[in-house]
Amino acid sequence: MFIELLNGDYNIMIAEKIQQKAYELGIHKCGIIKPEAMIDYAERLRERMDRIPNGERIYSNFLGFANIKEKIPWAKSIIVLIFHYGHYILPQGSIVKNYGKYYLVESRFNPDAGERKKLIEFDDYLHALGLKTAWNEHPGITAMRWAAHKAGLGIIRRNNFFYTEKGSWINIAALATDIEMELIEKHSLPECPADCNKCIKACPTKSLSKPYTMNMATCVSRLTTSNAAESYDDATNRCIGKMIYGCDVCQDVCPMNRGKWENKDVFPDLNNLSGFLSASAILNAGYEDIENNLMKKFFYIKKESLWRWKLNAINSMVNDYKTGDEAHIRRLLDDEYEIVRKKAEWALEKISLIGVL
Repeated sequence: MFIELLNGDYNIMIAEKIQQKAYELGIHKCGIIKPEAMIDYAERLRERMDRIPNGERIYSNFLGFANIKEKIPWAKSIIVLIFHYGHYILPQGSIVKNYGKYYLVESRFNPDAGERKKLIEFDDYLHALGLKTAWNEHPGITAMRWAAHKAGLGIIRRNNFFYTEKGSWINIAALATDIEMELIEKHSLPECPADCNKCIKACPTKSLSKPYTMNMATCVSRLTTSNAAESYDDATNRCIGKMIYGCDVCQDVCPMNRGKWENKDVFPDLNNLSGFLSASAILNAGYEDIENNLMKKFFYIKKESLWRWKLNAINSMVNDYKTGDEAHIRRLLDDEYEIVRKKAEWALEKISLIGVL
């Protein structure tokens, strides 16, 4: 019994040291949960499956996040870290309106990004303490938002995003360790106002159909990063609007995000990349250029599906047409991919119908 008490005190001390190190590194939030805390995630996921069409097909792959020990049998605790990315200077002009902000300042797989450097240094610190760890940058070892909720680090709002006092402009990392610890925080964030449905009303595709319910298959972020060899119908193309990669609508309209973006720090290489991000630049780029300049950062679109960039750029250009844009589209009538050629034909027909050709 005395040894158990000593071990318990030691583990509490280690947990506090770990949290202190996280804050010394400038990590926004840190909490620690036990793997068992994630078990009820499966129940929440099944509730969502029941609410949307084809829910089980869409979400069943995530059920494994509820039982971490199936993949990591030695896991005894999960350290949950939150990084705030809403402090970066975003590109000027239309580019920022064509991309989800998170993807523009994506730190995963970027060795120069501050958030990734902090994560690596934090992991090194855990090893120096003698802890064994397991984590990965994508897709992660567990359901990140639910883990952060369980750690008491903030709140999941009606648009399904996780919020701290800095809003939803955050990303979450989780590391499994081989020491049993727990450090649950408390927050004082208010619930969403009872009569607020701004995010639901604003969702372009109505993927967000009711509070805490989202059809991943129809979300603009998913549609623009899909590797499926398909074009979308006219109604969906209109709903996607100007977006080339990602979507922030439900976060942008949220009152809890008002005034939270800080625009003060430079994200490495983002300015250099800006010249490749416009719709016209993508349409005029070769696939090798797209692979070399865009694929590593925007990694959801795979090498075998780089034509998706062309489809997205064509659609964005049609929905935000400017005189002369048809020249960029017309050159794709000879593209190596049939799906792009057909999309170019579709676009030129749409442009002609609005009387600009």
